[in-house]
Amino acid sequence: MIPGTLLKNRYQLVRKLGEGGEGETFIAWDRELQRKVVVKFQLARVTESTETYTAYGNDIVTEYGNLHAMLEVPGMPEIFDIGSHGNNERKFLVMELIDGVTLDSWIQDHHPVPTDSAVSVIAQLCETLHVLHEKKYIHRDITPKNVMLQPDGRIRLLDVGIAIKNDSKNVEPRGTQLYSAPEQFIEGVQVTARADIFALGALLFKMATSKLPYSDLEYPFKSTPPPFPSNFSGILPKPLWSLGISMVAINPEERPNGAAEVLSLLHSSLPKPGSHPSPKAPRPDPTLPYRRLAPQL
Repeated sequence: MIPGTLLKNRYQLVRKLGEGGEGETFIAWDRELQRKVVVKFQLARVTESTETYTAYGNDIVTEYGNLHAMLEVPGMPEIFDIGSHGNNERKFLVMELIDGVTLDSWIQDHHPVPTDSAVSVIAQLCETLHVLHEKKYIHRDITPKNVMLQPDGRIRLLDVGIAIKNDSKNVEPRGTQLYSAPEQFIEGVQVTARADIFALGALLFKMATSKLPYSDLEYPFKSTPPPFPSNFSGILPKPLWSLGISMVAINPEERPNGAAEVLSLLHSSLPKPGSHPSPKAPRPDPTLPYRRLAPQL
């Protein structure tokens, strides 16, 4: 697929953003509504039969599109349209373009992240995940590359491509090692919302220490608590450190019960409404939504 291609006589591809295991992503121009959008394509056909390729594309786009439409979770991008293009009928999704930076690049620019900023990121993700979990879905792939930070400090969670129903059994183990919970990589194991709590804990430590909890261990790791160097424990206040350690417990039953519980435990560490950010606060500043308004479930 090349820039300039017109889809459905409406969406004109502008430039390629990237390519992953499940598709290519482009920025496009919506001629009808005069706005930029994101178009995510099924990967180009290689050796598959027409029947297999078409069926696989239908499964991916229909499941992904229906999931987004059904969830309508604040803090996640909206799906606008679904279609196909070309002789091979490559399936595509048209979705909201999120203005901002990935958390991955933001962490690289600001590590180690100040505690109030790190807590605000996790708290905002908890608010989004609480709604997602209430709808009985688990994200399963919360990583810095799947989180966007907008100019106004709001966090947006991307890509529910491998989301599953809560309490589902793993048919095909999926996720991102060191961020995704270990139970996600064991076929036949039941996965609950606590898997997303593990990812939030890993993300908290990545921001605070520039290190992932189990990165020094050979996978699959079985050590709990994680073998951090002893000098790392002073980077976060003790209550936050203890919370983070519980979030990345190998045994799901030892983690907090859900996003609402984590948010409740983070509440006292969040910036107070009306307070002023530090002049040295990272930009974009994820504390701003809490300085303007008290967090709510």
